Amino acid sequence: MKYAFIIFSDPDIKSELVKAAHALHYAINLKRKGNEVLVYFEGLGEKILVSDNEYIKPLLNEALKEGIVYGACGYCASPPHLNIKDKLLNRGIRLFGDENDHKDLSLFIDNGYQIMLI
Repeated sequence: MKYAFIIFSDPDIKSELVKAAHALHYAINLKRKGNEVLVYFEGLGEKILVSDNEYIKPLLNEALKEGIVYGACGYCASPPHLNIKDKLLNRGIRLFGDENDHKDLSLFIDNGYQIMLI
């Protein structure tokens, strides 16, 4: 199976942080069981990629190690929005789109992924 976890959850809100952590945990486990898995960060969920939160950071590092972090939305990371584009690029996170081009989920649907929105 092919799964794309799209994480929108804001890590500054505890209940959203827990959702994101579970999504990363599930994605890692599905990958280890032989599934094709990717994780994409959208909107406020992109803050997870630059967070120092002790709860989410180990899971993010494990997802990076497993090679399942596909990238993040360049539109949302751009200066008019979250303004973390440079931080993400410095961490080696691939960005899709920019402040003039907001990509949609067809990035994954067109390639046969089952979408999981978190």
